[in-house]
Amino acid sequence: MKVRIHFLCLSLLAASILACASPKIGYDYDAGANFSGYHVYDWVSEGQEKTGDRRIDNEQADIRIRNAIGAQLRRKGYTTSVHAKPDFYVAYHVGVKNLSPDVSTQYYSDGMAGKAFSHSADTRSQSQQTTAGEVQSYHTGTFLVDIIDAGSKEVVWRGTAAGEIESGLTPREREERLRGIVHSILSHFPPQ
Repeated sequence: MKVRIHFLCLSLLAASILACASPKIGYDYDAGANFSGYHVYDWVSEGQEKTGDRRIDNEQADIRIRNAIGAQLRRKGYTTSVHAKPDFYVAYHVGVKNLSPDVSTQYYSDGMAGKAFSHSADTRSQSQQTTAGEVQSYHTGTFLVDIIDAGSKEVVWRGTAAGEIESGLTPREREERLRGIVHSILSHFPPQ
């Protein structure tokens, strides 16, 4: 019973990784790719990279993320099929960092073009400030969605979300937040 409760807690924590307060959304793509030729997708066969963070590396978090991405792709008219060869593959990557108060700028790479975002004591939430006015450490999360051309095996589109992780959300709020972030990222796919 203890193991089951522990697993459930870790799964809920993994979903909160994507519960960033006002995440910065970005995307980049290969201008030479023929996005109009994409109709059928599949997930990368080798699975997701292990991060070493048990909050992320679990089956429940993987299912939630894949369901959210799959729902958005279906809304856009993309399908999966066991009988048809995919036109593109989908992969995602999640990372979490614990930052100390003295870190003022965090750089993350979306793999195609890096972005920088700034953290300052003024923009951090009230929950991170102690009564003495000191800023506590906080967590930032990065979430990437890759679209990989099936023929070339090259990443042709990458969407990103990065920001401070908001703690204290209910499981339902985390689920809604995940769907909202995935929607925001994939609203830029295919590029116009």
